[in-house]
Amino acid sequence: MNHKAETAAVAALAGKARALFESKEVLCAEAVLVALNEGLGGGLEPERARGLAVGYGNGMGGSGCACGALTGAVLSVSWFLSKDLPPGEVRKAAAEVHERFKAAHGSACCRVLTKPVKSDPGKHFAHCAGLTEQGAAIAASVILARLPGLGKSLNHAALARRRSRLSSLLLRLADRLR
Repeated sequence: MNHKAETAAVAALAGKARALFESKEVLCAEAVLVALNEGLGGGLEPERARGLAVGYGNGMGGSGCACGALTGAVLSVSWFLSKDLPPGEVRKAAAEVHERFKAAHGSACCRVLTKPVKSDPGKHFAHCAGLTEQGAAIAASVILARLPGLGKSLNHAALARRRSRLSSLLLRLADRLR
């Protein structure tokens, strides 16, 4: 995969994660894993991917600890790379994701990252949408650097598919009824 194609793939995957988050259908960690799973053919059913990441949103279940965009990125890297690489290499890739995210944002802690925008819900939401997009971009670039063949089978239809606001609202309501 050439650099231009990889850059386009990373942008498409990151854009899908942001769109999922902005639909309010899922939180940050879920959006990253679901987008990468769908776009790179991870093999998880969408509800299973969402379920694996659901506890990581809002900084580990609302605790404000590790940023969900980061934990979703590490979870994604682990899922994809553990199929083909030894555990030590997967750990190195996870460490790279953490270091790149922390270098870009100054912290890996949800509470620290959101403190400047916590009092303004609109700014807070937009800030987290950006973190989600960037977490997905970092994860996608780490995955594709190690498994470049995945980029050749990018699922463009899944990445382009966007849910309407109404369908996202209905999904959220169904979740509350469970």
